[in-house]
Amino acid sequence: MKKRGRVTILVGLQRGDEGKGRLSDKLAAVHDIVARYNGGPNAGHTIFVKGQTIAFHQVPAGALYPKVLNVVGNGMYVDPLKLLAEIAQLQSQGIKISPKNLAVSYAAHLILPHHILMDELREGGSGAQGSTKAGIAYVAADKYERVGVRAELLDIDPKLLEKTVAEGINKVNQLGQQIKDFKPVDAGAEAKLWTAEALKLKPYIADSAKLLNDQLQAGKSVLAEGAQASWLDIDGGMYPYVTSSHPTTGGALNGLRIGYNYIDKVIGVMKAVPSHVGGGPFVTAIDDESVAKHLRGSRGDIDGEFGATTGRPRGVGWLDLPAIRTSIRDNGVTEAALTKLDTLQKISKKTIPVAVAYKYRGQELKEAPSSAYMLQRCQPIYKELPLWKGDVSQARSWNDLPEGARKFISFLEAEIGIPITMIGVGPDREQLITR
Repeated sequence: MKKRGRVTILVGLQRGDEGKGRLSDKLAAVHDIVARYNGGPNAGHTIFVKGQTIAFHQVPAGALYPKVLNVVGNGMYVDPLKLLAEIAQLQSQGIKISPKNLAVSYAAHLILPHHILMDELREGGSGAQGSTKAGIAYVAADKYERVGVRAELLDIDPKLLEKTVAEGINKVNQLGQQIKDFKPVDAGAEAKLWTAEALKLKPYIADSAKLLNDQLQAGKSVLAEGAQASWLDIDGGMYPYVTSSHPTTGGALNGLRIGYNYIDKVIGVMKAVPSHVGGGPFVTAIDDESVAKHLRGSRGDIDGEFGATTGRPRGVGWLDLPAIRTSIRDNGVTEAALTKLDTLQKISKKTIPVAVAYKYRGQELKEAPSSAYMLQRCQPIYKELPLWKGDVSQARSWNDLPEGARKFISFLEAEIGIPITMIGVGPDREQLITR
């Protein structure tokens, strides 16, 4: 009987920045293919290998393994120039990337110059949403208005691509006339230069859906790598403070065009101290800035709470189990990974507050509602858990962990109803315990 292909889906259970990159790196070693299924250059993974910092934004983390095939799926929003620059940066760090180990879906929508210009205009005005100014909202709007440009035009009709780029820039120039100090862009010249550079991505363009399904039918394994997290999903997140894609299990299937029958497991990633960048309610936010600053760390720290793409400081909070339960439910999560357990050791408290429920309009909620308006009216119900004695960062196995840390993790497992199979106790590759 022919061996069946399998898919492992990796999703964030919180608001992003859970350390999914480290998990992708570890899991890539035991998969044939790593395929990114959502988002674009507005998100990133940072991986630390042998003292070297490696940043991924659009390239899947499997690129660190020479035998792994990496796929940029149709669910992504691709900025060709940023992707080419990322490839060049990774190559300069000794990572071999070519069309032999990186394929970009011809159905992925391209971020064009006017998408970024529109984003910059919005973020500079009263309608700012705290975006990364990567053009994500505007490429998504074009996609769903059915006027977008997919990567296939790099191969099929570069002239049409250049014409579309110029038209987009001209629209921004017209809008900009109403803005003080706006400097118009030479649409024709910019379109010509941009298209010429973007065409260098042409050798990477492929039918990724056929590629993935052929590989699965041949018995190969796929790691579906997501960006952002479940609470930023456009449908299931804390709307309207969400992203413009689906960083969820459903997003993985649609963003790669693969069937649910291949799913082997869904791994949800959460970190011991959740964080958040951008707008929206944060039910378990730490209001004491001295505590928050201590947990956040400093800019430049390997594990500091600053955006991998934006560099912005993140708000930090206590572990929020209602939000995690909702994410587990919505994504069909089969097991969890807990990262940054060592961060909790930075506080001087004897106990750790963990939100086990919410209070909402006189009711007690065990699962968080996917609405920013409702979340703003929720108050956390905390349970204080003892902070263990001993340094978890030195542990390399479950039994190496202090007894108090093991009890803390066992409590979380009982509350969320699934096993925690991986535990991060520091930023390095070897500081990830597998149970």
